[in-house]
Amino acid sequence: MIGLLNSNVSNLLTQWYKLFSKEKIYSSTKFYKHWKYIKMLWSTPNIFNKYYNNISYNKLLKSKFVLQDNRYVNNINVSSIIPNVYLLVFVNGNFYSELSNYSKGIDIKLEYHNDIINFNKNSDIFYHLTESFCDKTYIVDINKDIDKKPVYLLHINDGISNDTVNILQNRYYINILEGTKTHIIEYFTDNNKHYSYINNVNTFMFIHNYASLEYTKLSLVNYYSYHFNYKYITINDNAKLNSNIFIIGNKIHKDDMCIKLNGINTLIHANSLSMLLNNNNNFINTYIHHFSNNCNSNQLHKAIVSNNSRYLFNGMIKIKQSASKINSNIFSRGLLLDSTSQFNTKPQIEIYNRKVHCSHGVVISSINHDQIFYLCSRGISYTDAEKLIINAFFIEVINKVNNNELHKIIFDIFKNLI
Repeated sequence: MIGLLNSNVSNLLTQWYKLFSKEKIYSSTKFYKHWKYIKMLWSTPNIFNKYYNNISYNKLLKSKFVLQDNRYVNNINVSSIIPNVYLLVFVNGNFYSELSNYSKGIDIKLEYHNDIINFNKNSDIFYHLTESFCDKTYIVDINKDIDKKPVYLLHINDGISNDTVNILQNRYYINILEGTKTHIIEYFTDNNKHYSYINNVNTFMFIHNYASLEYTKLSLVNYYSYHFNYKYITINDNAKLNSNIFIIGNKIHKDDMCIKLNGINTLIHANSLSMLLNNNNNFINTYIHHFSNNCNSNQLHKAIVSNNSRYLFNGMIKIKQSASKINSNIFSRGLLLDSTSQFNTKPQIEIYNRKVHCSHGVVISSINHDQIFYLCSRGISYTDAEKLIINAFFIEVINKVNNNELHKIIFDIFKNLI
């Protein structure tokens, strides 16, 4: 029954309310709308399981939550994984201009108490949590005056102690202005490797007419933390997006990406690669909505899963009646390294126009022992043969990254984990 919460959920919601109510935003219309929906989601099992089926939340529900101050900011090592970038540094969700280095082609400003209601019933608890309590929005405008250097968004988060979970709420608006071509690298890391935190990130991207965005996200954090990222991307006429997401770590990681192709002659590539090695839970959800003519979208999502980990992919392609001459496809592939792991996938297509071409496919497999035998017969050891097969599996997504330096770094990261 809606509104009837068990003791663990009630404890969690009470903690959240007390933590954020001191910000005095709980009287807003936005707060009540989202908060009501949070309670409904937690208390309705069939809706809750829609997002987190077979995932145990007992530890999270019983946790003691805290809010991190930024007393450690002076001890943080700020660096980029590749040279020659424009650096924007966020520590526990707060922007630090003194740690950053960026050009006149980038404008970043902070807006407080934004009461715009960004309500989406298809999103889950943690999206609505951020929209309820986060009273600040960072707005990043990137215009065509920027040169060819990538824009590097460095997110450094941390926990406080072994017996607490630090909760972080972040909201960003990123505008790729008309005619701009840029590469955004978004890197998530942490300041310690043993403390737990929840990182909630709601990102709204707007790719304007004739703009082109290369977007690369790397989430490389500890195995005790939780990451929930919700992206809402709007693409206008003659714009392009090449998105590549790479995920390692996290107790639970969820990436939602909703892309609206509002303009004609748009092109998007949305790819992801996950490596789950130690009782990880990874959710990738994509929603590609075609509203206009002559558009193309391509998706490839891969995961390497082992050691009692779970991967879930949900992909939706929706083509409106007004959209014709659409070419759209979606593929997911899983490599299971042992019998304790799971790879679940659900590609979906809704088409309301006949003048389209759509396809979807799924491949789930384990390491092929015939391939192992063939490689061993050529003098390669069994261990090296396994590594070669895994390398061949993940290199397809890494090859989607157009920056050569970043391509090599990502490849080395995944290679060293095998």
